[in-house]
Amino acid sequence: MFEKIGKNTSMLRTDERVCGTIYLIEEGGKRLIIDSGDGDAEIGFAPDICILTHGHFDHTSGVEENWPCVLLHPAEAAFKGPYLKIPKNAAPNPMKPLIFGSHLLEFFHTPGHTRGSICILDRKTGILFSGDTAFAGGGYGRTDLGGNEKEMEESLGLISKINYKLLCPGHGDIEKREE
Repeated sequence: MFEKIGKNTSMLRTDERVCGTIYLIEEGGKRLIIDSGDGDAEIGFAPDICILTHGHFDHTSGVEENWPCVLLHPAEAAFKGPYLKIPKNAAPNPMKPLIFGSHLLEFFHTPGHTRGSICILDRKTGILFSGDTAFAGGGYGRTDLGGNEKEMEESLGLISKINYKLLCPGHGDIEKREE
């Protein structure tokens, strides 16, 4: 089911449909997922924390009502754009560093794909979870689904300055950063 990609970090990719990749950080009996997929992937547990990189249905439809902590950038919930599906139990992400076991997660607001898109850097492992902001091979998410091309350019500029080792996007391949 989940495939290991780093220290305590795994991914569940469903390439056979539009659904993106679900990432799992698991440590000390606690589970944190990044994005929940389109709702068709069976993860088999309720995570302690679910962080959504943005509000498009293929990243949020897997959220269950009984999940105790679901975080989404406040700009996302305030906007009623196309293809958005905001879970009823989503709370505003305070965008402050989050310690999860031995992992230190830092949040970056990266609008462009949507108004509330974020990237998440695991400072300890060097993994950047980029949602649909940046893809392997230099690609990036569409801006015509509630986003903005100028904001996307600025967000990609910000990402280029982040010191990460592994890019883990919402769709497609993961990519090691060239040294």
